[in-house]
Amino acid sequence: MSFFSKRNFRYNEKIPLPEGLINGQGLGAVSGMKFGLSNMSRSGCEVIAVYNALLLHGRRAQFLEIARYMERFRVLLGFWGTNFLSLGHCLKHYGLHAKRVRRPEPVAEALDSGKTVVFVYWCGKRLRSSVHTVCLQKGKSGLLVYNAYNSYGRVYHAKYEDYLKRRSMIFGYIIQDDPQPETKSPAE
Repeated sequence: MSFFSKRNFRYNEKIPLPEGLINGQGLGAVSGMKFGLSNMSRSGCEVIAVYNALLLHGRRAQFLEIARYMERFRVLLGFWGTNFLSLGHCLKHYGLHAKRVRRPEPVAEALDSGKTVVFVYWCGKRLRSSVHTVCLQKGKSGLLVYNAYNSYGRVYHAKYEDYLKRRSMIFGYIIQDDPQPETKSPAE
């Protein structure tokens, strides 16, 4: 474990953790937690996406442990979050097997079949903007987006096709394990 990981873990364990899914990474106690030389508000969306995916699949998830583990994959000392190429490995480390895809069509098919997707996209122009990572599920009336925006503290309900078409997708990680029925869509 690196110096940053140890220092950040000691700092973060003093902060009260939220119970359940995390939405709005810039809100609440999670926003001030350290990640690399940055904080969760700026650079923690990948950690939050992995955490939310685990909870949606009924897996025990300790946010601090996930953050500490994912520190090894941080980019530019954590200022650019986590290397999104490593998300499949991180999910597998916690018992969720995921298939990485590069096109939105397999993502749409997976969502239609009831699967959860960790979705990585460009916030603006390709290669010239930051990226954001969210957790997606199909709901009764559209798409459920977990941690959609930094300052939106609820599950975001989006129009299904519009959301996938308007975002410049980098990768989708389709989680292969079936979610447990009682935790599949807690936002509905």
